[in-house]
Amino acid sequence: MNIFYKEKIDMKRLTLFVLILFFLEVQMTPLFAKGGAEGSGEKKPQTVSRPGLKEAYQAPAEFFTGTALVEGIVTPTAPSRNSIAYVSFEPGARSNWHTHKAGQTLIVISGMAWTGEWDGDVYEARTGDVIHCPPGVKHWHGAAADSPMIHVAISEDTVTWQEPVTDDQYADAGRRIREAVNASMAQNTSALSAKQRSIVTISAFTASGETGRLKTALNEGLDAGLTVNEIKEVLIQLYAYSGFPRSLNGINAFSGVIKARESRGIKDETGAEPQALPPDADRYQTGRENLAELTGQPIDAPPAGYAVFVPVIEVFLKEHLFADIFARGVLNNQERELATISALSNIPGVNAQLQSHIGVAMNTGLTEAQIRSFIAVLAARVGQTQANNAEAVLERILAVRK
Repeated sequence: MNIFYKEKIDMKRLTLFVLILFFLEVQMTPLFAKGGAEGSGEKKPQTVSRPGLKEAYQAPAEFFTGTALVEGIVTPTAPSRNSIAYVSFEPGARSNWHTHKAGQTLIVISGMAWTGEWDGDVYEARTGDVIHCPPGVKHWHGAAADSPMIHVAISEDTVTWQEPVTDDQYADAGRRIREAVNASMAQNTSALSAKQRSIVTISAFTASGETGRLKTALNEGLDAGLTVNEIKEVLIQLYAYSGFPRSLNGINAFSGVIKARESRGIKDETGAEPQALPPDADRYQTGRENLAELTGQPIDAPPAGYAVFVPVIEVFLKEHLFADIFARGVLNNQERELATISALSNIPGVNAQLQSHIGVAMNTGLTEAQIRSFIAVLAARVGQTQANNAEAVLERILAVRK
């Protein structure tokens, strides 16, 4: 079997490219009125398209399994033969087998895509990946079983539709993709235990709000030996890093996973119970002590800039996050920091916090090899873009420490 991640493209260029693709029949006011269409003497205006202005329609059931919505972006206008469409797939939805006389290019702009070829090769592609199918290759494409997916489809000629992809064919493709991803991950993540690898995926998908992929990760975590209370602690802690909405959605998803497993006769271990601080505890002092231990800084170290600007946030951090939550037990500091860096890695624009917490994770005893294994889990299960970013942050930390 051949499986690989398709070529990555720079996300800023991807965003710009996708915006450029959304052409509607909205005329632009010309900046310069001079001249006309070449050889015609008549000026042909450009058009601008904005997403959501054209009504999406459900892909025909005779050509698709499951629910897929299509929004036409560009229809062929001579001399061009290009057609471009924006297609949204629900989890498990996919096209029939088909071919393209002149080939097809797909740009995955959200979620996870699966695609297969008639000769048996299957591929996985994620946000930012580009899939190019050569002319005449019989193939199908759609969303992963646990993740919705959106792609821009660019075709140069008409499609020849063929038979549906059966449930067995789809399930077999998913199984082989998962096996290949897990085998590749196992070779590069040996420094982390199976339970630690599951903390990475559970945290990352909680932070990004990808409920389908989170449910898969939750099942895998329980199967790997995480207790119910250990996973609950991960989800509780992440409200401090990804917000209450994502944390609560994760808790609801976990409740559904537990009920589904119980209905199949699976009894998961509850695990140790969390502990609360005594009512008379000095929570601010407890937070100061915990934070000093985590960062390796003196307990009376000067406050960070944000705490100088808004002093009360320092009180909240110390009294609640680093006292109330970190004092609950169940997870040790290494596991809590692994959950934190996993969540931050899947939230754009928080590299300052990610760098700080990777440093803290190493202060708790996580080794460079374990951090690199964490990055390998990101690459294999979350996304190459997130992994590349985390690796760049790690290299900056190591350069300073050396």
